[in-house]
Amino acid sequence: MKTSRMQDINGKVYSNNISEICQIPIGGVSQYLMIRGQDSAKPVLLFVHGGPGQAEIGYIRSYQKDLEKHFVVVRWDQRGAGMSYSKKISKDTFNIETFISDLNEVTDYLIGKFNCGKIILAGHSWGTIIATYAVKNNPNKYSAYIGIGQHVNSEEAEKIAYQYTKEQAIYQHNKKVIGMLEQIGKPPYSPKEMYIRAVCQAKIGGVFRTKPTKSMGMSLILSKEYSLRHKIHYQKACLLSANLLVDEISKVNLLDMVKRLEVPVLFIAGRYDYITPTILVEQFYKKLDAPMKELIIFQNSAHLPQLEEVEQFVEILANSKLIHGEH
Repeated sequence: MKTSRMQDINGKVYSNNISEICQIPIGGVSQYLMIRGQDSAKPVLLFVHGGPGQAEIGYIRSYQKDLEKHFVVVRWDQRGAGMSYSKKISKDTFNIETFISDLNEVTDYLIGKFNCGKIILAGHSWGTIIATYAVKNNPNKYSAYIGIGQHVNSEEAEKIAYQYTKEQAIYQHNKKVIGMLEQIGKPPYSPKEMYIRAVCQAKIGGVFRTKPTKSMGMSLILSKEYSLRHKIHYQKACLLSANLLVDEISKVNLLDMVKRLEVPVLFIAGRYDYITPTILVEQFYKKLDAPMKELIIFQNSAHLPQLEEVEQFVEILANSKLIHGEH
């Protein structure tokens, strides 16, 4: 376990802070959590990263420093990703059911560690699949759910993504992207074709609408949390997780599978998100039954509103009555 004393930019040390990276056995596999907060008595907020495989511990600290004033922020590098990467992990365990079980164990660990009864759960992209099921299966463990770039319907999302990417490539006169899209054609896709479509989206602005304040890639390279080994294996881990899970993810349709959640739900979506298209998030939001629900659309973001408009993201989470139980 790595621990350190938390300080602000002026060197002030917070007496009740928590700042650690811990290795814990989850589902029979060593997995890593980064836990940071200026006050360990604040609500615990667990983030479930996207991808699959796009672990966050290595680059996220610069984005979350203001969140740490209001929450104990927990980042979990999922099985096979980031610090939790290991070639010894059985490929047979890369399925949605196992990841939901892992998330349940992480939740129990945090509830026990902080003696808090419940935690707040936030998922992004792929992470929203397992987070949504975790909340559905064990609502007593969560005080609220935050879906960022909420995954809804894989089949429809691929159709929308392809059409949008092709239209934008034509509008931008991007002959290279047009050629790549013509090569793979319309969905459904193999894992390799899906990767090509994702690369095309990135080239025309379907992932980021604006540039984040910090480069994710450069943050990973300069990361103090990740060793050289973690950095070398980062992309390999992403591709491995995606290839092993893509078939199962392609069958996910939460519109049919999840009709009600027993906790307050906040959806945050980027207006220009065409990976988990916001039009589908709107449909899910309207149909979902929950004690309290809200949908907030960030007007200058695509698939990563929590990084593109980080100040607005922090402000919403810090002040949301839905999240803090004032409802």
